[in-house]
Amino acid sequence: MTTKIELESVSHSYVRGTTTVAAFESLSLAVDSGEFVSIVGPSGCGKTTLLSCIAGFFPPSGGRILVDGKPVAGPGPDRGVVFQSFALFNWLSVRDNVEFGLRMRGIGAAERRARSDALLAMVGLTRFADRYPYELSGGMKQRTAITRALAGNPDVLLMDEPFAALDAQSREMMQEELVRIWEATRKTVLFVTHSIDEAIYLSSRVVVFTTRPGKVKHVLEVNLPAPRYDPHARTSPAFIAAKASILDLVREETVKQFVEETRS
Repeated sequence: MTTKIELESVSHSYVRGTTTVAAFESLSLAVDSGEFVSIVGPSGCGKTTLLSCIAGFFPPSGGRILVDGKPVAGPGPDRGVVFQSFALFNWLSVRDNVEFGLRMRGIGAAERRARSDALLAMVGLTRFADRYPYELSGGMKQRTAITRALAGNPDVLLMDEPFAALDAQSREMMQEELVRIWEATRKTVLFVTHSIDEAIYLSSRVVVFTTRPGKVKHVLEVNLPAPRYDPHARTSPAFIAAKASILDLVREETVKQFVEETRS
């Protein structure tokens, strides 16, 4: 395995009013090529901020972020981002949303069509290609957003709570769909979520952050029975054991955060 993403003692602070807030500090982590890694932890521990730094939206305050051994200097086509909000263009069809980034990069119509056809087929949206976002369910909108991120063929997918707005049944279906996509494409995925169940079901490893400033508290290897997209994997002994372990770790940090906030 080769290392795809590497964090070297990465820290980030921002100013809120007259106060400097440390979002996370001294983060060191390596994500291998083709790995699916999820990050969980208390609210405000810097998970989304870290994802934005890896995406290149802004630089960290300290340390280095490397992708393929090269420092991240800004956004790039090697990293696709999927946000919690669908972030679709409501005036464009599903196909045009998927092809938008390709068009901006000057890729010809024939190649754009070939890529969008293949991806829409993979996620089951072929017959909805000419629909508009307002005509889609929440799950379909998020499938469109994921497909748009995949269209540029990035090496890395950065996903920030992409299923948080979905109902429970749709969320589980999208998790299964994402596992299928990951197994078909073997993209390197870094996934932020507040759901411990979601993190375990999707991931090869789960990284638990401490309360703010976020640090790596624990990294848990996940070994679920194959096939990963089998919904019964959620009731396996391996799943239940992993959930108990992560639940204790996250709860410890959440209680610590609650105590600190009530004292302030």
